[in-house]
Amino acid sequence: MIELPEARTIARDLRKEIVGKEIVDVLGNFTDHKFTFYYDDPNKYKEQLVGKEVTAVIDRNFYVEIEIADYKLIMRDGANIRYYNNQDKLPAKSKLLLVFSDGSCLNVTTSMYCFICVFSNNENLDNKYYYLDVNGIGALDEEFTFEYFKSLLNESTIKLSLKAFLATEQRILGIGNGVVQDILFNAKLHPKRKMKTLSEDDTSILYNAVRNTLKEMVVKGARDTEKNIYGVNGGYKTILSSKNYKENCPVCKGVVTKENYLGGSIYYCGFCQK
Repeated sequence: MIELPEARTIARDLRKEIVGKEIVDVLGNFTDHKFTFYYDDPNKYKEQLVGKEVTAVIDRNFYVEIEIADYKLIMRDGANIRYYNNQDKLPAKSKLLLVFSDGSCLNVTTSMYCFICVFSNNENLDNKYYYLDVNGIGALDEEFTFEYFKSLLNESTIKLSLKAFLATEQRILGIGNGVVQDILFNAKLHPKRKMKTLSEDDTSILYNAVRNTLKEMVVKGARDTEKNIYGVNGGYKTILSSKNYKENCPVCKGVVTKENYLGGSIYYCGFCQK
């Protein structure tokens, strides 16, 4: 799933590969909408995008955003975005395929569910989560200071668990259920612990864990549980994830617990994360 490390890594690689290229065809299995949600009619995308040049790829927190002349293409969640130098090795299924004038292409498939949207720069898109990402403060933005982090605490949020506070309601842009596992492990804080129990020092530790963990994930090219646009796993080795939680805690060597909590899995070390 695309969270901040993946969104930034994908944007960086796409800027290198597709900016300045002209789109000559748009294809995709648009009739099969299961778990793939398109904005408007995807059969219009070809008319909207063919003959236009990719002008920019924008850094977002949850979205991959591509500027194509006077249109934007945005994707999020389980969009698997892959770049190919030619069409020889394309997968059989495609939810969106952009073919460029040099023969290269960008193909999108779906894991679990994803959102794909093409809209005009003059259009007011009816999607509050996108505009929250555009206008809000992301976890790696300069404005995301410790004072800002503390300002998110109020009568309702202090009642939340750490996982709920960090990874729900897009309260902190870029953090989902995936990256929150390592953030909390690095902070040595339990995901079910209530925000109201944190001291000033605990809150500072949590803030620094958010920033430092995400920075490391971006520098290393996203998490190893996700693939980049070349189909290669990210270079950041997750500490706690579905990929490696059975390897035991890397610090105390104790058993890592997996539980279902708040609509997703949590992983934690009961000894290290009190």
